[in-house]
Amino acid sequence: MIIDLYLKGELVIVIGGGDEGMLKIRSLLTQDCKILLFSEESNNEIEKYVKQKKITFKKKKISNLDFLEKYKPIMIMGTTDDKELNRKIYQKAKTMNCHGYAVDDPMISDFSHPSLINIENIVQIAISTQGKSPIMAKKFRIEAEKIFKKVIKKEDLNYIRIHEYARSMAKTKIPTPNERREFMYSLMDDKNLKRNLKAGKLDDAKTRIKVLFDLWVKPYGVYANSN
Repeated sequence: MIIDLYLKGELVIVIGGGDEGMLKIRSLLTQDCKILLFSEESNNEIEKYVKQKKITFKKKKISNLDFLEKYKPIMIMGTTDDKELNRKIYQKAKTMNCHGYAVDDPMISDFSHPSLINIENIVQIAISTQGKSPIMAKKFRIEAEKIFKKVIKKEDLNYIRIHEYARSMAKTKIPTPNERREFMYSLMDDKNLKRNLKAGKLDDAKTRIKVLFDLWVKPYGVYANSN
């Protein structure tokens, strides 16, 4: 089972800034969460993310894990090259009632880390072998990414960008979930809106959504599909 864990605004601690740690950080950067990295060494990529204020970095040699107790993370990830330390990191996470992950040790981790196709930080598609073969998961991701980038069009991504705007508007006057769903589906059929989304004119798209919304909620509210 692949679950998209909602991390927005939450603290995630990564211990280990090597190749595996940076892979996890790159993935976390798409989740709008707070990232705290502990590592004995820094590198150019870490320094770049710190400068951009995307992560917090603390240079630290890990001897014991009691220092973690002053934090309240939703997740702690052990990504060092020391398998036994990674297991201890996972066990510490459990005592702190948060999710734990030990790299290359799926049998004890709370989850495996899938290989992700990330399209403009909007659409994410996970490919998982349940931790059995990360190499094959990466191979499948590279091949599948070529296909999905052809299938998912620019207007599809822009529709996702304005979806929250439309849904928030719908919640103000459309009373039931089924009716709101019907309204959202109707937007996908509007030719003017499609043209705006294809051209990347998001402000014009929002104006068009407002017009369609006003038509939808008129008294006796029959939707006039004015394409």
